[in-house]
Amino acid sequence: MPVPATPRILVVDDEEAILYVFERYLSVAGYHVAVANNGFDAVSAGEAGPFDLLITDFRMPGMNGIEVIHALRRLRPGLPALVISGNPIEAGVMPDGVRFLSKPVSMAALLGIIPSLIGRRID
Repeated sequence: MPVPATPRILVVDDEEAILYVFERYLSVAGYHVAVANNGFDAVSAGEAGPFDLLITDFRMPGMNGIEVIHALRRLRPGLPALVISGNPIEAGVMPDGVRFLSKPVSMAALLGIIPSLIGRRID
């Protein structure tokens, strides 16, 4: 029986400290993690290879998190995504298949919902 591939997660945030913390926690939890500090780099990463989950901040310079989701879903329709924001009202209504977490994020809560997100593609 083949061993399932380790899920690949792309984390996008314009704050380096947040990228570092997410990368460390998710790597220790057994995921392959790539990080991008803006939406344009996230799209480039998506063009370079597929991801199983996108975790993105909402408010970033250049492209916000929803714009990043739409750009990456043009490359991989149905990509599961999680938007993180300190302001749920500003983030508004999430696209299909997108979950929302408020900052500050509990790493235990994050690790608890990732398996359900990865297992659910929206097509």
